[in-house]
Amino acid sequence: MKRLLGEGSLTQAVDLLGGILPAAAAEHGERSPVVRILRKQYASTLMDDGQYRRALPELRRLAEDRGAEAGPADPQFLQFRYDAALCLEQLGETAAALVEFRAVLPYYERDLARAFDIRRRIGLLLLAAGEHTAGQDELQRLLFDAERAYGPYHALPVDLRRSLDHQRQLGQRP
Repeated sequence: MKRLLGEGSLTQAVDLLGGILPAAAAEHGERSPVVRILRKQYASTLMDDGQYRRALPELRRLAEDRGAEAGPADPQFLQFRYDAALCLEQLGETAAALVEFRAVLPYYERDLARAFDIRRRIGLLLLAAGEHTAGQDELQRLLFDAERAYGPYHALPVDLRRSLDHQRQLGQRP
């Protein structure tokens, strides 16, 4: 497995993991640590291979199991939900991605970089959903916070200003 991943043979690694999972679940049980580790690797490899539709149910299952075990503030639970939101975003399921990102955002108040990433994604998803005013407002508030945290010349504020300028040029806001 490590060799396949190291060589960049993601599709082969996906096939191998997908084949191993049912046998491991039958032998060790669905909730065993072995199966959980394999399922995490499988979901991660699917995402790396761009197979978001296949990764999504695995991530949801992992999140459900972990959330029931450790609670809604558990970092691993939150990571599974964040990854599920990324899958939804990539699949063009804007409304569902917004729900997931908004659900995990409050838990990342102390992780500034992750909170800013999520807020940026929310703003861009709002724009993609046609909610131009709400999306631009979200990005504008994020720009203010990012400039305070990082300074005006950091990559994030620069990128946000570029996105906002582009939206203004499109005339999508009075």
